Amino acid sequence: MSSFTHNLNIISRCTQMERSAMLKDTGLSGGQVPYLLRLCRKPGLPQEEIARELYLNKSSVARQIAALERQGFVRREPSPEDRRQQLVYPTEKALRILPELRKTVRGWNEYLLQELSEEEKLQLQAVMERISLRARVYIEREVGWDS
Repeated sequence: MSSFTHNLNIISRCTQMERSAMLKDTGLSGGQVPYLLRLCRKPGLPQEEIARELYLNKSSVARQIAALERQGFVRREPSPEDRRQQLVYPTEKALRILPELRKTVRGWNEYLLQELSEEEKLQLQAVMERISLRARVYIEREVGWDS
């Protein structure tokens, strides 16, 4: 029997592959989708906050934001409070494809959960939220979010 985290990793990798395939005409990779969704929801986030919210390494976030900027999906501006800090905003190009991003995410979620009953979906969501909270608390308390 494979482990819980092994299965999560497989789902995560398949999710990125599916997103990359569905969004190939946009030039986005599956791994860039969470950045754009977050920035469209919260424009003007500092790069450090993006890393914290997505539980990603700051240097990885800096590379992805730079790539998204080169592709024309985001723009960076110095913070008025701290000129060393970069605030990241979605561009019009990102906002135009936002419906497609959301449709892709929603469609994949529906596909993955298609064979579950409504009760099973609710149970799975509740269990996953508990496990996710436990993981986040541990990382924040024991490891640090940017380690």
